[in-house]
Amino acid sequence: MNKTTQQKAELSLVFPIFNEEKIIPLLNKEINKFVKKLPSKTELIFVNDGSTDKTHDQLKKIKTKYPFKIINFSRNFGHQAALLAGLQESSGEYVVTLDADLQHPLNIIPEMLKLHKQGYDVVLTQRIDEKTINKSKQFFTKLFYKFINILSDTKVLENGSDFRSLNRKALTALLSLPEQRKFLRGMIQWIGYKTIIIPFQAKKRVEGVSKYSLSKMTNLALHGLTSSSTKPLYLSGIFSIILFILALIYAIYVLYVRFWGTGIVDGWASVLFVVLIIGGFLSLFLGLIGAYIAAIYDETKNRPGFFVSSTWNSK
Repeated sequence: MNKTTQQKAELSLVFPIFNEEKIIPLLNKEINKFVKKLPSKTELIFVNDGSTDKTHDQLKKIKTKYPFKIINFSRNFGHQAALLAGLQESSGEYVVTLDADLQHPLNIIPEMLKLHKQGYDVVLTQRIDEKTINKSKQFFTKLFYKFINILSDTKVLENGSDFRSLNRKALTALLSLPEQRKFLRGMIQWIGYKTIIIPFQAKKRVEGVSKYSLSKMTNLALHGLTSSSTKPLYLSGIFSIILFILALIYAIYVLYVRFWGTGIVDGWASVLFVVLIIGGFLSLFLGLIGAYIAAIYDETKNRPGFFVSSTWNSK
């Protein structure tokens, strides 16, 4: 993408948006509330992730002293792609990504900037109050973080969010990573720059519902796992060897009983049960290998992560 910002900003705020026409006027008010607390050279970047409502029209009505840009995707490419597009388009020395649903409080941004000026390259946020998340989502989120942190070489911040800030040095490193499948939460921690974590309490949604469905969460989890670690492949290989050794021992036992014992092997029901258990594990491992093959396939296609149908600049 070619940058159209007239002069380099000190701060870039990146908002990925999908079907949020009702919340945009409220977002506009919230931004204007913090005008005096943000640098004068601040730019706003709204990435419209293929919205099917009037999100684009509402974004054009935003009134603020800051220059802003709207990037319209040709279709819905997903939250990670929208974040990436905004990061690529940003010109600020410091870049903050946050959702447009007002659950990420803008009043934390001055604290983020202060920490950057103290020498931190990356400022991550961690949710400390999960009352805004339903129980089933909490369960799957905790399960995902436990699972990926056991298997991954790079730890992913538990209860982390896409509300974060990076300085230009860390952002340049992040954008240099060539993979097509982006799992930004893992990639940002993998680059290894000086990082600090600050807690925050998410606000309740004032309008609409979360666009992050269970299927999208599952897809993100699979992307995160396959992009962060190869341990599952090695573990499945080790477990398969153990199963093979146990099966070989049992086969030797059956042959011994058949030719040198009573000739009758008891417990065929238990044998069938063991076969079903082993078959289940093998099916699981095949599915896991399939997920890695799909990741490799996506990488080899080398397709762009998104297409921009149009852009709009306020100034």
